[in-house]
Amino acid sequence: MIRFLPLSVLLACSSGKIALEDLTDAGDIADACDEYEPEEVTLEVIFPAQTDACPWGEDNNLESASGVFTARTEELIQLDIPDESVICDMSFDFSGIVPGQIQVMSYDDHFFFTFNDVVLAASYGPVVEERLQQDGDTYLYEWNPISGVDYHSEKEFEPYCLGDGTGESTCDIPDTEVEGPISLNYSEELVNQLSLLAIENERYDFGFITTGDDNAESDCMHEEFGFTIEVPYLAL
Repeated sequence: MIRFLPLSVLLACSSGKIALEDLTDAGDIADACDEYEPEEVTLEVIFPAQTDACPWGEDNNLESASGVFTARTEELIQLDIPDESVICDMSFDFSGIVPGQIQVMSYDDHFFFTFNDVVLAASYGPVVEERLQQDGDTYLYEWNPISGVDYHSEKEFEPYCLGDGTGESTCDIPDTEVEGPISLNYSEELVNQLSLLAIENERYDFGFITTGDDNAESDCMHEEFGFTIEVPYLAL
């Protein structure tokens, strides 16, 4: 499922003070954002409730089998960032779209939350760290390395959160099939690195992937997952 999130409210100013070729690392972005006054916009990103059963046997999914990553659904939201602009920060607020309302969700069986294919969070950590391609300090989501993995083999496991091992993030992720609050927070340095990656790839894509094994009544499903992002940016 692909959804496009229009960003008509985001208008680039024409300062012409910064050259794209001068932004070679996360530090350059931080320096530029300190030197110039960014514009700011609040974005809403909403992944609607996924209520359809896993499409087993379709789109490179396997046939159903108990305890195995056999199928997934992939949702993508593309942020329409203006040309020739650089994001200074992305302040995530996972308390929900409605102010004062705690963000809660449930999912079945597991999920991966990504930005430009970089895994930001996942409910099943072992498959991220053992199966996915590593790019520096990040892991890149792909279905093929996950497909067929027996996740019942790990009786105890931790979720995955980008930057958790170095103290650059804090994540609270509810257990599978249990409705609970979700909270994901990332350091400014990590966000700057993601911004640089987005500039290089010329895309700002959030992905939410839900997996299943063999239960047609609940697998590959999740409740609505929405959040806001405060986005300060500079025109180039």
